[in-house]
Amino acid sequence: MNIIGIAIICFILSFAVVGGCIGAFKGFTRVGSWGVEFILTGLLAIPIAGLISNKMKALPAVAAGFISLGVTIFFIGLFMFLFWLFRKLLAKRIEKRKQMSYYSKYIENEQNTVKILGALAAEDMREYKKLTKHKPKQSGGVWSVLNRVFGAAVSALKGVVIAGILAASFIVIIDFTRLANEGGSLYALFGKIYSNGSWTFFKKYLFDFAVIAILTVCIKTGYSSGISSALWTFIVIFMVIGAGVLAVYFAFKVDDFITVARALDGHLAPKLASISGMLEQMKLSTLFISQCIIAFGLFVVMLVAVILIAIFVPKFIDMARGGKIFRSIDGVFGAIGLTVVILAVLLVLGAVLNSVHDLEFMNVFNVYFEKSGIATYIYNNNILNAMGILKLPLADYLQ
Repeated sequence: MNIIGIAIICFILSFAVVGGCIGAFKGFTRVGSWGVEFILTGLLAIPIAGLISNKMKALPAVAAGFISLGVTIFFIGLFMFLFWLFRKLLAKRIEKRKQMSYYSKYIENEQNTVKILGALAAEDMREYKKLTKHKPKQSGGVWSVLNRVFGAAVSALKGVVIAGILAASFIVIIDFTRLANEGGSLYALFGKIYSNGSWTFFKKYLFDFAVIAILTVCIKTGYSSGISSALWTFIVIFMVIGAGVLAVYFAFKVDDFITVARALDGHLAPKLASISGMLEQMKLSTLFISQCIIAFGLFVVMLVAVILIAIFVPKFIDMARGGKIFRSIDGVFGAIGLTVVILAVLLVLGAVLNSVHDLEFMNVFNVYFEKSGIATYIYNNNILNAMGILKLPLADYLQ
């Protein structure tokens, strides 16, 4: 192992140690568990997807692709739910144990409270500070210990995942540059890494994990924001576009505003007389410029109204999301909507890349999909291409 390999291992271990310390301090109930969910999804979804592609060759590529992606999304959602449920159950156990701890020392707690109230009544701040400084603590018992242990474990794995993604991205980029090939300027530093058995094994599944990571982010982000927030974003965009269209329509089609533009033109034309020749060459009249000024002014006024609406309506959406039932339904549809949109974008991008799959400069990229069970349906076995959609002849123009 060379210096680069040692540096990468130390980099990953440092993230794991920092993550473990943070998790132990906060506890499992207060840290995210997406790192464990990500790893578990990959360990289960990738082999199952590979099994589908290898053992079910009778299936059309489109069906195998949708099944593999569906299995991946199912496992992401399943592990998100299971860890959310475990977090809730653990929090309830800790709270119940703390209540038992409080009531087991009820008399002591009540006596301490009486002393604190007596110090306040006597305005004895010194005694008050002394009593409140050593308030009896409610112990969560073994559940609090488990909370710390699980928190350290999931946060350490989260650190490993973050560091692993950064390190893998760095190594992949170097690989794509071909500088680490034999005879390249970086071969001495990176050559052993690319010939290492571990890298040779994992590189074929890296883009599977990349797709899992993207889908995980989509589901989590979509659920937290909800479909209502996404719809409201589109509505705001349409309102801005509508304000622009209305402003142009009023300035150029409505008689009252045309009259105002003509009045403005009477003041503007003398001031632009010195550049009238230039305006004629550009086929611009001073009346047209006046109408554009009116349109811009109307647009700014309507935009202010849109901004005010865009600021206050989300407050009502958040109030509506305060209900558990609405928040859950809104979150589920939000997760579904965002996942579908991003998956469609990935498929379109994969279809474009697949159109140049056979060109020589893509050989380094193609190696990463030799045993892929998930990302293969985004790229080399692209679902849209299999359906006869987006078969672009880009290779013909690049050869």
